[in-house]
Amino acid sequence: MRTMTPTESAYIGGIIDGEGCIEFKWANRIRRDRKGTPTYRTLIVRLEVPQVDKRLIDYLMEITKEGTRDIKRYPKHPTHQDQHRWRVGYHGVYRVLKQVYPYLIVKKEKAKQVINHYDKKFKKKTFGKGGFGAK
Repeated sequence: MRTMTPTESAYIGGIIDGEGCIEFKWANRIRRDRKGTPTYRTLIVRLEVPQVDKRLIDYLMEITKEGTRDIKRYPKHPTHQDQHRWRVGYHGVYRVLKQVYPYLIVKKEKAKQVINHYDKKFKKKTFGKGGFGAK
C-alpha cells in the first residue's frame, strides 16, 4: 500500500465513482465437497474498474500498489475491444477507499459500509476482549 497525494486520491476517487464498482455483500455459499452440502455465509468485498485503455489500469496499479489486472476478451465480437479490469479485494479495498473516501460522491455510501466493517474488525482485533493493555 502506498499513501496517495490528495490529487491522486481525488483522481482515483473520480475514476471509481464514474467507472468503478464496489461490491460489499454477504452471500450463502454451498460446500458440495462436504457431507450434506452445508451452506455458510461469506462476505464478498471487491472493487473493480473496467477500461479498454490499459494505461489507466497501469496507472491505478502503480499509484495504489494494490490489486490485480485481468483482460476480458470478446473473440466472437470483432467490433468489441478487449476490456482491461483492475480488481482489488477485501483489505486492499479498505486501504484504497480510506484514502479516496472524501472525494467520492456516487459510491460514497457503499464505501462507508466497507470502511465501517473493517474499522470495527480491526478495532476488535487490535484491542482484544480485555481492551487495550489488558492482562
